[in-house]
Amino acid sequence: MEDGFRILFLTFLHTSYIRKALLALKWQVRLHIGFSKNKNKYKIIFISFRLKVMKLFVIRLLYSLYCAERWSYRIPIRILGPFINRVCKRLYFWNPFGYIQKNNPTLEHYIRNVYKTMEVVFYDINIGIGIARAEGTLAFMFVPYEMLILSFFKKLKILPIQNSHFNIFLIITCGLSLLFTHFMGQKNDEYIRYFNKFESHKNNAVWHVISSIFFIGAVCAGIICIMWWNEN
Repeated sequence: MEDGFRILFLTFLHTSYIRKALLALKWQVRLHIGFSKNKNKYKIIFISFRLKVMKLFVIRLLYSLYCAERWSYRIPIRILGPFINRVCKRLYFWNPFGYIQKNNPTLEHYIRNVYKTMEVVFYDINIGIGIARAEGTLAFMFVPYEMLILSFFKKLKILPIQNSHFNIFLIITCGLSLLFTHFMGQKNDEYIRYFNKFESHKNNAVWHVISSIFFIGAVCAGIICIMWWNEN
């Protein structure tokens, strides 16, 4: 009888230890799953933060290039201002088909409208020539850096790249750069909202210098890439 109670008591202790071990294991599994979820959550937050930083950098470059395009168009317009005024004066008094004087009661009004139209053509943030040239310049600024990486791999013989593959990789990098800049800021005209904020910032000059350095670096990267690519 005593042996039977002893066996039952030992069995009870053994099962209680097993229960405690299982309970501890259960909590460890829960903690591990919770930690994994938090870790994945932090990874997602970190990746999204880096994408936002990259987007802001790309849009900042685009804004600096757009300002450079505006500046480059203002100089010839100021130089050619007297000539433009003379042409407008002759067109106003010539008045072909009666259209000019019909929509412009005075010569000053006509000249003012001509300059407003030129501002839309050159400076408009949606359809102007300046933003179109800035977008194109930005897209191809990343190409020399990508080609420099490929030429570095070719120089160290990490990848089996031949000299004849230059045009193929150039087309591929151009396509990748266009897609990158499109999704980083040009998609759905996202840059317009940022441009309106940048207009009132005081550190625009600093970003213009950074963009200039990035542009000069792209030119240097292109030269080095061509030199390395043509090495045997």
